[in-house]
Amino acid sequence: MGDRYPYFLKQAAEGAFRVLSDYRSQGLIKAWGMGVNKIEPILDCLSMADPDICLSATQYSIIEHEDAVDRLLPAVRKAGVQLVSGAGYNSGFISGRKRYNYKDVIPKGFEEKRDRISLIARKHGIDIITAALHFVLAADEFVSIIPGASRPQQVELNVNALNRTVPAAFWQELKTEGLIYENAQVPSQ
Repeated sequence: MGDRYPYFLKQAAEGAFRVLSDYRSQGLIKAWGMGVNKIEPILDCLSMADPDICLSATQYSIIEHEDAVDRLLPAVRKAGVQLVSGAGYNSGFISGRKRYNYKDVIPKGFEEKRDRISLIARKHGIDIITAALHFVLAADEFVSIIPGASRPQQVELNVNALNRTVPAAFWQELKTEGLIYENAQVPSQ
């Protein structure tokens, strides 16, 4: 949408948001929401409408989550809106791809951060994929995750990762090392 975002937001606020809420009130649909790659559209939607669920496609992962913890999660919690994550692997970056959030430019320091998290994960008997999935779903606001998979084997790996237990000491070490934000929710044991 780029610089046309204000136009599309106004259009949605005057049309789709209102109509979808009316459809929900009439029982024609059970819920409605939006899927976006940035925090601001969700915050804008919350300020002018009453969605039920939103897809947060790139804002919350084990690598980058501070802004979402401070702004997005409190806003959706207050509004009673649930989130679905589409960012668990940062478009494959966490699993080793040479791109970050659908771009070929990887922010400075992120490869080192990923490698440090991966090393600590191995030390605790898990892998970074397992840690990444569990991290996202630890936040109460996230009800589901779309981990992404391009091959059937990846689906199986994702399911197995979700069924593993991540030691509490792993999360504590990440916080102590400053690799995850101190205010980020982590899985409880």
